[in-house]
Amino acid sequence: MANLLQVEHLSLTMNKTSILKDVSFEIEEGHLCAFIGSNGAGKTTTIKCIVGLYPYTQGKITINGVSAKNAMSHYALGYVPEKENFPKIKVKRFLTSMSEFYHLDKNKTNTTVQKLYQLFQIEGFENHRLTKLSSGQKKKILIIQALINNPDILIMDEPTENMDPDARLIFYEVINTFKKMKKTIFISTHNLDEIQKYADDVVIINDGEIKFTGSIKSKDLYQIYERYTDNKRNESVAKEIKKITAADIFNTSL
Repeated sequence: MANLLQVEHLSLTMNKTSILKDVSFEIEEGHLCAFIGSNGAGKTTTIKCIVGLYPYTQGKITINGVSAKNAMSHYALGYVPEKENFPKIKVKRFLTSMSEFYHLDKNKTNTTVQKLYQLFQIEGFENHRLTKLSSGQKKKILIIQALINNPDILIMDEPTENMDPDARLIFYEVINTFKKMKKTIFISTHNLDEIQKYADDVVIINDGEIKFTGSIKSKDLYQIYERYTDNKRNESVAKEIKKITAADIFNTSL
């Protein structure tokens, strides 16, 4: 199989601080790859470089053989950002604008969107303002706009954050369907229990550096994560936590 996404020697410095350090990995076509790391490890920054939101001068990113710096490469992408930044417009207008961006057939898009509304249980919200939706509803709209163009590769940054349990189950059923369609999926997440069930591969990043890439079939994701992240720091934190008691926090005895 071909590698649909390739990141080669990507480095990024912001305000004289090195954020990404020679980041390299690749994702095989039709695979779901989990992208994991602690807060501030470089996950969102890497994703924003891939989707064209952060300009980079060192390294190379190719999407389906096309440079990520070429706007045409983005037509193969569906992107769910970590946080929404919606314009003050209604849901229907937003999704119509997204379909126009991809030059999609209006009737087919309407049918697809209606099915996704039903699937994610947000029927009747077409005329609601995006800014008035709950955090979980906003996340569902972000996922719908990412799926609207039937992309070859889905790039998702914490896609199930703020979702209720039912919505999370539906989301992963959709993702499983996309896998069966040989779509490529790259998901940044902190929820290792969820992603363990669905992922084929994992990329672990820590302090802006790739620590591990490879298959996780028949492997415990927690063990891989603990092995390739900063265990000394984690052990130090664990020791400090053991010193803390409820009596210390609440000034009471148990």
